[in-house]
Amino acid sequence: MTTVCFVVPQDEFQRLFLQQPVDVLNAAAVLEADGLDVRLWDRRLTAVPPLQTIPDLAVLVTAVADRAQCYPLDIAPSREAVRELRSLWPATPVIAVGPHGTHLPDVTLRDLGVDHVARGENDSAAVRAVRDFVAGRALTPVLPMAGTYEDLDTDHWPLPAYHLTDSGDYTAEVVLQGRAHRGPAGLVLGVRGCSYGCTFCHLPFGTRMRPRAVSRTMREITRLRDLGTSSLFFLDYVFGLHPTYYDDLCREMTGLGIGWTGQTRAEVVLRSDVTRWAEAGCTGMWLGAESPGVADAGVGKRVSVEKVTAAIQKLADAGITPLAFILLGLPDDPACQRDRLVDWAAGLPALFGLNQLVLRPGTRLYDDLAPRYTDGSAPAHWTQVEDVTRRYRSAYPADLDDQWERLMSLPNYLGNAMAAG
Repeated sequence: MTTVCFVVPQDEFQRLFLQQPVDVLNAAAVLEADGLDVRLWDRRLTAVPPLQTIPDLAVLVTAVADRAQCYPLDIAPSREAVRELRSLWPATPVIAVGPHGTHLPDVTLRDLGVDHVARGENDSAAVRAVRDFVAGRALTPVLPMAGTYEDLDTDHWPLPAYHLTDSGDYTAEVVLQGRAHRGPAGLVLGVRGCSYGCTFCHLPFGTRMRPRAVSRTMREITRLRDLGTSSLFFLDYVFGLHPTYYDDLCREMTGLGIGWTGQTRAEVVLRSDVTRWAEAGCTGMWLGAESPGVADAGVGKRVSVEKVTAAIQKLADAGITPLAFILLGLPDDPACQRDRLVDWAAGLPALFGLNQLVLRPGTRLYDDLAPRYTDGSAPAHWTQVEDVTRRYRSAYPADLDDQWERLMSLPNYLGNAMAAG
């Protein structure tokens, strides 16, 4: 029997958002159904691999699914994981999957020193690459040779391989009785893709909405409940955007006894019956508020302050705790450049989470801005990609570090609210 070991690197970014690596569990379940022996080594949780025998293949996942629609540029943790894999199992081939190799395959191959890079959505790319390996096909360094691996039909997959993890080890923000705290939470992804065109957002699932059957999603939710999960986080990029799917899902979830949180946009809240979300167990909902100047920042997100305020109020009126994502450092953002963003955040009637703009390959904003900071040359290493953001921040016409510190000191900053509660 072929043994495959999935490896999730130890990473500071992922520790901040410590979540069940759903991409890995999806791929593992499919490969187990193929008859393979699959193990998971999450280096964020343990320094010891979960098997004593030498695996036939190691699959390194450079970034797992997360709710920020982004991925960490720093691949030093992945590089360290490869070094340890070579030390433990020098003859075991290593395949890397994830956005790094998908967008910059040759750079990633060189930086990590892996044997192969598989391009495509994490779970589908991992399954297809492992199947090629098991079938004895000749593997090129970059897989496939052209384009990316075709996405598999997720409706026909088995349930994620939850038995490979202890769900209590993975946490997210959980909202109970209007208060946010960090606690165990299962992750669910019902609809892949986002049809909005924000240029700063990394979309590993593309712009076409791809809903699974509601019955398939409910099987996953029921299984998580049976395993003792009482809270969920929906990774769907815009909850409610596909009205038929989400109406049916909320109908099925009503009375299930599971509280959940998701993420969406102000426009979707304003045209949705959010009381249905509350009846179905929704206790908190994230909005991509970004900045009061986001509509003028030239990033394809024309959402007014008035709509954000109205959406926050509508959620609160329905008994759903509103949560807001703020993004610091958008280009041509008048609020950030004129130092109005901090005062606006302080007056938000919602808790907020904070992100700094990072220019990531695979986004239109990176394609537009990176040539200004690289003299037009293609990066040879991922450190050169990181330098793009550093140079962008250095040239920014406002003190982003000062604003970051002031935002983090506000009482409605999520980290402070959870620490106080």
